[in-house]
Amino acid sequence: MPLGSKKKRLGSLCFLFIFLIVGVTQAKGIPSFIHFKSVPIRPHYNHSLTTHQIESLWVNRYHSPMMHNPGLTMAEHELKTSYQFQALQHGHSGPYRIWASSVDVIFQYDKMDVYLSSKYPVGSCQYNVILGHENQHVAINQRTLTKYKTLMLRALQSAKDIPTKAHPQLVSNMEQGKTLIASRIDQLLFPLYDRFKREVEAENGKIDTMANYRRTQALCRNW
Repeated sequence: MPLGSKKKRLGSLCFLFIFLIVGVTQAKGIPSFIHFKSVPIRPHYNHSLTTHQIESLWVNRYHSPMMHNPGLTMAEHELKTSYQFQALQHGHSGPYRIWASSVDVIFQYDKMDVYLSSKYPVGSCQYNVILGHENQHVAINQRTLTKYKTLMLRALQSAKDIPTKAHPQLVSNMEQGKTLIASRIDQLLFPLYDRFKREVEAENGKIDTMANYRRTQALCRNW
């Protein structure tokens, strides 16, 4: 008797001057019933807004002022899980043996909008400096997502709590089985996702400092 369930958690990041991308993974070593996907995304560049309009995007979304900056990237990421499970009942009123027959995991960025001030023409010194700063964020985002993708795959590979056909779990009813599998997948992956969100924000924040902005702005005149 196959049943399914889905759970999705979304997040967003907003950094000055960034974009990113990831890879698609069907990893070695994890059980064959577990499928992990991380689909690459191309950032969408917008060079039509003024600096003031870019700052307004930040305020409208986060309800707080930002420093005067000509670039902004608004990114959204997700960790999404879905599963199927099967069950066999012992007799007419006995407990059920349940196991996960399929687990699908998606961990990726699904939106990456990069805004560059229309004040600076493509190819200008200022434009190139903004892009250079973004590329630092690109490396941070790639590295951090790859790190946590590896950690999630490692957790799935070594997981002992997700019941399998070879090692099923006894439960008193189907709803209990459904709740048990969902909670065990959540306990395995979502703490890592929360760590990812904190770390990618902290790592990007290390280069979004006034001292770094002064160094980059010194590379050009007429900001």
